[in-house]
Amino acid sequence: MVYVRIILLAFCLVSCRKLLTVPTTDNEQSTEAVFSSDVSADAAVADIYYTMGMYYSGNLLSVINGMTADEGGTLNGYYQRFVNNSIPADDAQISLIWSACYKVIYRCNAVLEGLSQAKGLNAEKVLQWKGEAMFMRALCYYYLVNCWGDVPYITTTDVNQTARASRNRADSIYQWMKKDLVTAMVFLPESKPGAAPVRAAKDAAMALMARVCLQNQQPAAAEFYATQVISSGRYRLCVQDSTFLYNSPQAILQIWTQDGYTLPGQLFLPGNDGTSYYPLSATMMGGFEDGDLRKTAWTRSFTYSGTTYYYPYKYKKRMPASGEDREYLVVLRIAEQYLIRAEARAQQEKFADAIADLNEIRGRAGLDALDPNGTRTSTIAAVAQERRVELFCEWGDRWHSLQRMGTMNQVLGALKPGYWQAWAAYYPIPQGELDKDPNLIQNPGY
Repeated sequence: MVYVRIILLAFCLVSCRKLLTVPTTDNEQSTEAVFSSDVSADAAVADIYYTMGMYYSGNLLSVINGMTADEGGTLNGYYQRFVNNSIPADDAQISLIWSACYKVIYRCNAVLEGLSQAKGLNAEKVLQWKGEAMFMRALCYYYLVNCWGDVPYITTTDVNQTARASRNRADSIYQWMKKDLVTAMVFLPESKPGAAPVRAAKDAAMALMARVCLQNQQPAAAEFYATQVISSGRYRLCVQDSTFLYNSPQAILQIWTQDGYTLPGQLFLPGNDGTSYYPLSATMMGGFEDGDLRKTAWTRSFTYSGTTYYYPYKYKKRMPASGEDREYLVVLRIAEQYLIRAEARAQQEKFADAIADLNEIRGRAGLDALDPNGTRTSTIAAVAQERRVELFCEWGDRWHSLQRMGTMNQVLGALKPGYWQAWAAYYPIPQGELDKDPNLIQNPGY
């Protein structure tokens, strides 16, 4: 797979704010050149996925989400600020993550603008590429609104418009996300059984729509879209050790990796000194039931200064791998769709149906089935528990779930007395962004 690093009009936009003039090199092309052929246009779209899978946008954010929630800890003194939910507004990591997300959005907008002006391209492919750009833009905004709340909603590459952008309400951004995804469902091709799902297809758009609708408190819509994906029969739950391989039967969307290993593998797996500097919290490890195969397959222990810690072992490669052992970065998988549908059904008081979905997940984990005769409280609690032990350390899911379920203050207040404050539910807008854009205002508490 070839990636072309595109620079439109010989400019590179950082965080949709700062405009840099950059000379065009051999692997950087003007807008006209990029969208002059199907091959280069396709490479520009592929570059969006590559950028999303980079260190800050798709990987470090997951680690930080885990630490600010209750699933992750750290042996790195610098990162203790995240565990304690005491993040300064000038934190470099938060600033880099913010910039990385907007870098992906910029690329999406650049593709959409370039395609709108291009001539002579394959018409069917143009629709697919537009659908992919809209899908990836919605994916980025999902993480932005769940980490920062109200954020600037950028749909252009024109820095004259973006340099003084103000924050848009999160509820409005959810509507725009859903609009993008509805269009993406029309433009994207049907998923092809057996093909590596490294580019978004219609199923990916429906899966993300299910997630977005659940987070936006629309359970009926979330149930509908999750059911479409589950009922397609193109994906299935599988043994734990196959879940994150390149050919995982669970994968709805993965990000291709050239060398067969992922950044989460590098971040979580111990290095030469045998230490993982981002271990799982004792609270997280205590959440597994006896006999849960996920604990056996997806965690490992190490000793540091005489204390035993555990680290995530979902991704098992931190060095290049080939053949059947290759790992790709999983973005969307079928287990989440069962969990989305279970929660959506519980919200609509379809308790037996919700438990049936949970029991699909539990059966694969080697656990006994739950009693279907539950109450609203017990069923929602069962969903939260199952989601926690199934999706830990995946794209910050625990952080987003605590927000959605309204349990963040209860859970983190009890776990982090003296540190947790309700305003910490959203991260600080990076101070550097506030300094550049007078129309941005800081989140409360910072």
